[in-house]
Amino acid sequence: MNNLLEANNLSVYFDSEDGVIKAVDGISFTIKQGETLALVGESGSGKSVSAMSLMRLNEITNGYIASGSIKFCLSNKEMVDIVSLKDVSLQKIRGNEISMIFQEPMTSLNPVLTIGRQISESIELHQKLNKEDAKKKTVEMLSLVRIPEPEKQYNQYPHHFSGGMRQRVMIAMALSCRPKLLIADEPTTALDVTIQSQILSLIKNLQNQLGMAILFITHDMGVVAEVADRVLVMFNGKIVEEGAPKQIFHNPAEEYTKKLINSVPKIGSMRGKNHPEKFNII
Repeated sequence: MNNLLEANNLSVYFDSEDGVIKAVDGISFTIKQGETLALVGESGSGKSVSAMSLMRLNEITNGYIASGSIKFCLSNKEMVDIVSLKDVSLQKIRGNEISMIFQEPMTSLNPVLTIGRQISESIELHQKLNKEDAKKKTVEMLSLVRIPEPEKQYNQYPHHFSGGMRQRVMIAMALSCRPKLLIADEPTTALDVTIQSQILSLIKNLQNQLGMAILFITHDMGVVAEVADRVLVMFNGKIVEEGAPKQIFHNPAEEYTKKLINSVPKIGSMRGKNHPEKFNII
């Protein structure tokens, strides 16, 4: 299987009043075509910053790539270094080649625009379609993510939708240009367990249909076990372990990975105890 993306010695820094913050510190990894790579670790470990750097979105919040390269294979098979691209070339990759589902569906959608218009605008921008064709494509996408009566729902506002339905809208928006790589940044964090399972199943089914690769960002080891082909474990801005899920869960090499796995609640772990106990994370 060929590499779709190759990150080499990637460091992402942020300038602050207290000095330089090394959010990501010299990491290297690959994403293969069609695979699901899970990037796991606790909050603040550098997962989301690593993911955002693949589209250079950290620049919006005063972050910058201090070193390294991000080589990406375009649809025309050309290999480009995202780090060195000019803004015009970068805009062609964002949305078209690499797309992202953000972790908070409640605040990621514009409350004053209909959900259909928000998806259509993205399609018009990236695929250069007129309004009529963009609307047809939007209704198609709403149907693809299993939103009932998509023609009717096109004209609804975000507040008419539940959290799970809003996340489906976000997925429809992210996939509207058929990207080669989908970045899913904790897409089920704000959802209850039942809806979370439906969303994970939906993403997996869409991956099989569209043949895209997925970078799945999460701190939930249960989600990792369900979706990942390969796992990277991050701690303090560095990758500390890499392997197949079976290896990571049954034979972790790093102490930090063991603690992450031990932090997952287990059925029966509180049996015979009078009160809940803290999980032994760190």
